[in-house]
Amino acid sequence: MSAPADVRPVGPRQRLLQVLACSALGPGLDGVLLFDLEPEMVAPVTDAFAGLLQLREQRPVRRTTLGSVTGDDELWLRPTLRHDGNGINFSLAPGPLVDNTPDSAMIVVVPDLVRLSLPGMRAAVQLLGADVAAVERSGFRARWRPRARWLAACQEAEIGRLSPHLLDRFPIRLNAAGLRRTSSGPDRLLDALDGREPEPGLGELPPSWRSALTARTRPACTLTEEAAAHAVGLFRGDTSGRRAIGLARLARVLAVVNGADTCGPDRVDEAARLLGVAAPPATPAANGRSANGTSLATGNGIDGRPPPPEQPKADPVPEDTGTAGQAGGAMALPAGPAEALDTFTADTGEGPGSPFPEDDARFLREFAPLRIPWQRRPEPSSARGPVIGVRSATTLRDLAVVATVVEAAKHQNLPGRRALRAGGDGQLVVLPGDFRSYARLPVAERMLVLLLDHTCRRGWDWQPALAPYLQWAYTGRASVCLVEVGSKDAAHELRADHFIARSVLDPRVGGALHRHPGRSSPLAHGLTLTDQLLRRAFQQRSNLVEAWLVVVSDGRGNVPLDASAGGRLLGPVRRTGIDDAITAAGRIGAMGRMRLHSVVVDAARQPHPDLPFLLADALGGVTVAGRTTRGVVPHAH
Repeated sequence: MSAPADVRPVGPRQRLLQVLACSALGPGLDGVLLFDLEPEMVAPVTDAFAGLLQLREQRPVRRTTLGSVTGDDELWLRPTLRHDGNGINFSLAPGPLVDNTPDSAMIVVVPDLVRLSLPGMRAAVQLLGADVAAVERSGFRARWRPRARWLAACQEAEIGRLSPHLLDRFPIRLNAAGLRRTSSGPDRLLDALDGREPEPGLGELPPSWRSALTARTRPACTLTEEAAAHAVGLFRGDTSGRRAIGLARLARVLAVVNGADTCGPDRVDEAARLLGVAAPPATPAANGRSANGTSLATGNGIDGRPPPPEQPKADPVPEDTGTAGQAGGAMALPAGPAEALDTFTADTGEGPGSPFPEDDARFLREFAPLRIPWQRRPEPSSARGPVIGVRSATTLRDLAVVATVVEAAKHQNLPGRRALRAGGDGQLVVLPGDFRSYARLPVAERMLVLLLDHTCRRGWDWQPALAPYLQWAYTGRASVCLVEVGSKDAAHELRADHFIARSVLDPRVGGALHRHPGRSSPLAHGLTLTDQLLRRAFQQRSNLVEAWLVVVSDGRGNVPLDASAGGRLLGPVRRTGIDDAITAAGRIGAMGRMRLHSVVVDAARQPHPDLPFLLADALGGVTVAGRTTRGVVPHAH
């Protein structure tokens, strides 16, 4: 029979200390993810985690912080300088993530997981939960067993921007919104861990936790089949199985802390309460007992002990998460066009306290977020993307000077180069194999240009008609150029507004789809502005291979182009605005259809239903029925 569990109510600080202690104690619990942690609390929580880990490992703890600018060359290797009798020598040392030194433990701190760089996210996926890791780079080779603990924080409202594969690597989740800095400073956390007098209301780890942390031998604890089945039953919709495994490991740590030699379903419930996972309602069985082994008649547990008091729980994890987020973490596109346009504002999921808010959060992440965007060309035609690392140079274009010098300096003491240095007054010898060029993140090869005439949207929901084009932009990681005509919020009602977004996930795109219509429709100015933006994009972005122009309008432009340029109406308009719009559309159509595809979404307004067709003929495109959502679906050529 196991020892009774400590069921006293725990506050946010005590719960956080217990969760961090479980990560320090339990194998396989290397990743801790804290939701809504205040930025000023990252350092105190890291100090507390380091104190717990040092208490367990009995060795120094080194820390590594990863951010948005962390590259591959900063993670795995570190060039060092060494002075000897022959001068200064360069050598390669293990990087901050290579944990092959037995004399110290390591904590990897990620203050904002959403804004972590792509190499950092890949490193987290590769190391967390792995049995072995290896690095072979620039002649350096290392192999080790990952033992580093990862402490990451992110806002729950932004959880939809993260890859589910990355989130699955963090078995311990906790909402830390109620954690605040105390008046005595962060050192009081460590005082509580060391057994010194704690601050009133802070609390400290119970003696059983400290005994488990300082124990030199890890007692054996067997997970029963009932406990394993109960852990799996809590996450019936989890296809990956990582959640159930993490909960079972956490339950076994709690059993060890309480001095038990077996881990039963009651410990699984205790671990679920610690994280905030709600158990499904008990279903009566034929023998009068619930599915988790609890007696329904007496209310006692499987070992005869009274059940622990009820704790506040989050909403249960849904079994069927639909298309917004799969329970196992696999990303899927929305089933219908209407849901695709409903993914621009973040959803907090199950609410505060839920350890898995991504199940119900509307995903805001890029398509395949752990991959570099695919390019059609064998090499980039321009060097305008953000730098993410260096690589061996094949040409003299976009050279990384510092990386080239470092690479050449590492081989200066080789016999061949030493002779060249002696004949060249000791200057640095650079050979063709030493040249390094920048590795850059590819810029968007596709572009979606939307011209939205808000005056044609009265009584019409245009989201289903625009969904296929927005989905094409999402899956192709296309940039978005949005031109707005006739908006009530326009800076000037006689002129069109525009902005350029990096992707369809920009919040401004979602806001533009829901603006209220105004009084005027400067369609001619909007098409003229679109013509200028398209020509500039094709002239300045040589990597642009495909663009879609989607015009949503009824064709009834009531503002002439001269009025938009002058900022005021000078006389009767009549048909001048419509003629100016057709003329501006003709200039866009003259660009040809090699890389530009034009579509006019017909609003089916009366009178003058022929105007959208005249506009499409001038653009050299096609007209689709907007109100029935039938039309041309974009595809990659």
